[in-house]
Parts: sequence; structure tokens; C-alpha cells
Amino acid sequence: MLHLKDGWQKRYIWVFGVFLCMSFIVSFLYYRSLKQQTHENIARIQTIYADRTGNLVNSIFHKTDVLAAVVKLQNGNITEKTFNDIAKLVYQEKSGIRGIQYMPDAIVTFSYPVKGNEGVIGKNFLKIPERLKDVQLAINTKSIALSGPYHLIQGGLGVVARNPVFLTNAAGQEYFWGFSAIILDLPDALEAAGLGHLPESGYDFQLFCINENNERLVIAGNPKLNMSNAVQGAISVPHHEWTLAVAELDPWYDVTKAGLVLLVCCFFSLAFWMLYSLFRQKQNAIRAKDKFFSDISHDMRTPLNAILGFSSLALNPSLPEATKNLYLGKIQNAGKLLLDLINDTLTISKGNSGKIKLLEAPVNTDHLINPIRETIAVLAEAKGVTITWNLTNYTPKTVLADHLSVEKIFLNLLNNAVKFTPAGGHIFVTLQAEPITNSVYAIDTTIKDNGIGMSEEFLPHIFEPFSQEQQVGYAGVGTGLGLSIVKQYVDLMGGTITVESQLQRGTTFKIHLPFKLMPSATATVSLNTENIDYSILRGKKVLLCEDNILNQQIAVALLKNKDIVVEVAENGQVGVNKFTTSTENEFNAILMDVRMPVMDGFEATKAIRALKRADAQTIPIIAMTADIFPEDIKKCLAAGMNNHLGKPIDTKLLYQTLALELTKK
Repeated sequence: MLHLKDGWQKRYIWVFGVFLCMSFIVSFLYYRSLKQQTHENIARIQTIYADRTGNLVNSIFHKTDVLAAVVKLQNGNITEKTFNDIAKLVYQEKSGIRGIQYMPDAIVTFSYPVKGNEGVIGKNFLKIPERLKDVQLAINTKSIALSGPYHLIQGGLGVVARNPVFLTNAAGQEYFWGFSAIILDLPDALEAAGLGHLPESGYDFQLFCINENNERLVIAGNPKLNMSNAVQGAISVPHHEWTLAVAELDPWYDVTKAGLVLLVCCFFSLAFWMLYSLFRQKQNAIRAKDKFFSDISHDMRTPLNAILGFSSLALNPSLPEATKNLYLGKIQNAGKLLLDLINDTLTISKGNSGKIKLLEAPVNTDHLINPIRETIAVLAEAKGVTITWNLTNYTPKTVLADHLSVEKIFLNLLNNAVKFTPAGGHIFVTLQAEPITNSVYAIDTTIKDNGIGMSEEFLPHIFEPFSQEQQVGYAGVGTGLGLSIVKQYVDLMGGTITVESQLQRGTTFKIHLPFKLMPSATATVSLNTENIDYSILRGKKVLLCEDNILNQQIAVALLKNKDIVVEVAENGQVGVNKFTTSTENEFNAILMDVRMPVMDGFEATKAIRALKRADAQTIPIIAMTADIFPEDIKKCLAAGMNNHLGKPIDTKLLYQTLALELTKK
């Protein structure tokens, strides 16, 4: 089943998909590039600050060499004053040095400054179990050994660097004398390394180590740093290793930048897609326009060829009368087909440009349906096709509708059903009324035939202009525009249409049309045209306002066939002048073309209606024009005309309209 309800169609979406995929790929590659660049920057920063921290700490630790050298020079015997003098040279304010210690036999004897270090004076570190390991390490390696970091006896987090001093006794034997030591307050000592400035540059960090007690201590930085995103590097200190981990301060920064790139790419993808779609639509429009005119040219040439061909044959003076009449009949049929094609083409063109307007008026639904039933019954009977109407669930109502548009919908569909159903076939039409609200009434119609049907491949193109499935015995039937017009009118009325079909098994159309309910008293009255007395036309005088000579000749000939007296005016101004100078009621009707030089039909009608004479208000003025759309008819009536006839002139309708207007007068 093919559902053809209008909606926004996403055309060329695959192009947008390609652009979107490219946007994600570009954003992903950009994100990877950012992450790689960020990792490289972090690694570079980590290396710089690790080297800076290591150099700073180690340079401080080696200041113990000064005191150790003096101890060796004095053979281990220095006074407290000497110690203080040397310590003052080594000690620096705000350098992070907590204290400098003189430790013969590993016992803290002197400390500079004393304040803040009172708790360690007299302590023998060879007898403190938790410090013994590092103390013994310095002695055994005869090199500076680090203790800590740990929580110092004198308070705070610090590290102690002990430089072992070995002296030589009188016997020339080397022996362990004691230590020259420096205590560092780590937070203060590391300020000179600039680690505290890392957050200002967008980086977070953590400096940590595993001390001799197997404790993981955070020396500086963020204790909650996410190590999975950090670059880590070792800092070598005497007989120990510290680790500096550096990471982005804002881990979402790269994601945000990549996200912005993705948004920009998506925006440009959308823009490129829209431009591409517009370009393709323009190209398709050009191709569709070329095809449209090619199809029109082809379809118009077919009846024109018949008209010209049979006209040439009919001009033969020796042609028998019966054969000539046969040719004239074929010319007339070809002319009607050409007229249908022109009308349908104009309707399609106006529909595509949104210029079709519904002229809604109160009408009883029976007045919509009954003329359609009568017309189709004649066509079906002529072909030997049976039509069955099911109106069991249908109740006539007075609705607001454009009855001409409704007729076009159903006549097109039913006419097609008759055309494409072979003799002996059957058409079933079911009407069902469906009250939607108190003010809206819908008619659901099903038109089902057992005709030749359509292929599954053709169904998606059924409502396209000039689309016709060529089947044996049915090639070139109709203009191929009828269903396009049906679709346009159904959509314009806010309805829906669906179709099911199978080859050689028939076709089913389902139409849903909503109408606004009207009080029954407002229904229009249909004129009875079956028993018109055409004798009323005999001897009447008609003013024909027409600028085209051929149209004048045709109209005059048709009117004179009914013994009507005709006065011709070649433009609107001449028509107004002839009516003005005529005696009152001299003219019984005016046939008014719309498009004329000097003064058009609208202005001429208004000028006549404005005259100060009685017949100017009552004389029937009938538009006779090639402008045949509902809005054209409405414009004619608004100008003061009584009725409308479309060109080419339908002879029967001309006589009928004149007789009805004269009867009303």
C-alpha cells in the first residue's frame, strides 16, 4: 500500500550523513591531536619541574659538606660558637632549611637555630629504631643519606639529610665520627622550585614518595590527583626516589575544544548540506522543467498533428460528405483533448506555485455527488462497465466546499476507473460519512475496480505529472496530469489519498475529505437545466465585446445559429460607448471578454454598471474568457458580471447560460 500524505521530505540526507561522519572524524582526530599535544606538554612540564625540584633539593642537601669539612679540619673538636658561625653561613631565611645539626656519634649536640629544634637536642639516632635504617645507610655508604619525609620530632613534615663524617685516628685508621645534618621543611623548601605556580599555567600536580617506613606520603600538591591522566616522573634524591605527577587542571578542556570543533563542523555540514540540497533541487527543477515542457510539447503535438492532418484531408473538395464529417469529428475530439491538456497543465502550474485557491460555498453533499454519478454512469454504460454505489453509511449534509474542485477529484478518479477497466468489468464506489466534531464532517470514499491495475514499480510515481504506465491497449490514454491534479486538490482541502494496485487485478483508491458543516438553510439551490426553452434566444440582441477576430467570427456564427442579433465591439471602451448610445433595453445581454486593449472587461463592466439608466443594472453581463480558474471567476463576479464562460466556448453551455440568464431577467 502506498501512503501519499504530504509531509516534509528529507532529500539528499545521505549527503548530510557523509558530512556528519566527516565532522565526527575531524573532531575525533582533532581531539586525539589535542590529547597528544597536551600529553607532550605535560611530559615537558613534568621533566622541567622534576629536574628543577631535584636540583634544588640536592643542592640544599650538599650544604652539609661545609660543616663536614670544618669538622674534619678541627678533627671533630669545634665549639658551639664555631658551629653557629658556620651554620649562619649555610642557613638562609625562607629557604626551607628548618635546622642545621652537629651530631658527633649520631647524637644531636648543637642545632642552629635552637628555637623550634629543642626537641631533638640530645637525641641519639642510632638508638631510634624507625631512623636507624637511614642512619646506618649513610654510614655504610659513606655518603649523604636521606631520612623521610616523615613527621618530624620537632613538628611538621620534613626530611633530614645526614652527611657522614669519617676521621682518622693516631694509628691512621678511619673511624665514623658522626653527622653533619640539614633538616628541610618540605613545603617551604619546594617554593623555590615553583611547583606552586603550576595551577596558574593550567596544570595540577602531586609530589609524593614512599619513605623508609613504606608510607606513601604526599609531599606537595593535590593529594586527590587522578593518576590515570597524569604524567609521572622520578626525582632522584640521595638513596631515595620521589615521584612528580603532573596532569591537566581541567581534564574537560580538550573535550570542550573538540566539542566546539564538532559543533562548528556540524554547522558547516548542515550549511553544506543545505547548499548541496538547494543546488540539487535547482538542477532537478531545471531537469523537471525541461521534462515538463518536453512532455507538454510531445502531448500537444499529438492532437495538433491530428487537427492539422485531418484538416488537410477535409479540405479535399472531392471528399465524400460522410468522410468529411468523420474527419471533422476527429478534429473536434483532438481539439477537446488539446483543451484538456492545456487546462490540466495550467492547473498543475498554478498548483506548483501555490496559486490555486479554494472558492468554498455552502452546498449539500448530494449536489456534489449526484452530478458525478450521472456523468460517470453515462461513460460506464457506453463502455459496458458496471458501477455499484454503496451509500449505506452516507448521510447528506450541508457543508462548506468548493464543489468544482470536489467534482474534479472524483470525476478524474472515476473516469480513470472506467478507462482502465475492460468491458464487462466492475467498479465499486463506497461513501461513508464520518462526523469528526460538531463542526467538521468528513466523507471517506473508496473507489475499487477490477481493471488492469498498476505495477508495484509504477506506484511511487502515480501522482507525478505526465506519469503513465504503458500497457498493451492503453498506451497514450489521457494527458497523464489528472492524478497530479487530484493530489493537489486533496492536499489543498486537508484530506488524504491512498492507493493499492496489482497488475491485472485492479486498483483501489481511498479518499478522506473533511468539510466544515453548515446549517442546512444556507444550502444553495441548483438550477434545473434539463428543460431549458432555447426559443427564448430567438430575436434577442447581444453585445459581443471581443478583440480577437477569429473569436469574433466563431461567437457570431454560434449566436446567429440561434437567430440572435449580434453587435460586435473590438474592445471594452467601444463596448461601453455602444451600450451608452443604445436605446434602453436595446441589448438583452452582453458577452464580455476580459483581456482587451484600450479598456479591459473588468473596467468595461464597472463602467456599464455605473451608468444612470435602469438596464445598466439589470442587463446580464457574461464573461467569455480564457481565464478559467476559480479565482478568475470570482474576480469576474466581483466586477459586476453575472456569469462566466470559459474559452474555447462550449456551444451547449453558451446557449444554456444565455437562456438561463435571460429567463432570470
